[in-house]
Amino acid sequence: MNTEHAKSGDGRKHRWTQHNADRRRDVINAALAVLERDDRPGEWVTAQQIADEAHIHRTGIYRHFADRADLDIAIQRTICDQLQHTLTASVVLEGMPRSVVQRTVATYVEWVVAHPAWTYVIEQNVAGTTESPLQETIARVADQIETAVEGFLVLVDAQLTSADLKLVGPWVSSLIAGGVGAVRTWRTQRDAPPLETVAAFIADTIWLQITGLGASRGIHIPKVPLERLYNGARL
Repeated sequence: MNTEHAKSGDGRKHRWTQHNADRRRDVINAALAVLERDDRPGEWVTAQQIADEAHIHRTGIYRHFADRADLDIAIQRTICDQLQHTLTASVVLEGMPRSVVQRTVATYVEWVVAHPAWTYVIEQNVAGTTESPLQETIARVADQIETAVEGFLVLVDAQLTSADLKLVGPWVSSLIAGGVGAVRTWRTQRDAPPLETVAAFIADTIWLQITGLGASRGIHIPKVPLERLYNGARL
């Protein structure tokens, strides 16, 4: 095989791959821009709206996506990546133990309020696929919170049984599912309480579970900033 010819072919392949990735990103960003301007969330963005925003012909979208399901999942995944990035920054063992819960819950509620159309989109099932970027994101965030909880248990020298330790993950998942469900229901209420009220209420219910479970296992939750126990480590 001609080495120079092979290198030229590899170069063209790389340039096409990069070009396709760039165009996919442009189309997704166009969809997000349209959604962010939607002051009445509740519908998917249309291909024509995306094409107009991206300044391309509607059929040009599908040069870079296999079909509408591929496009919709890509849009969902991009939104979920932004949500995960936002939440990840809040799940840190810093401040008073109670404030960690409040900060994480408030961050999620604030994100939902700031991005109602994005939230609607990631909560929808995409026809033609079983993929769910939102569920994948929730699972990753749950893993991060589980790691933080395990770190906290080490900080307070908690002595749990092996069965309890194995149940930390499912318990964390139930807390997240309950919080997400509560926010979803709150968003549909007429004359709903303000953001600060719902965030504090959900954080209170989670904190009551934490303190109640801790008390039942003889775990002392210190009333001091966690930095004093572990030098502000991020988990």
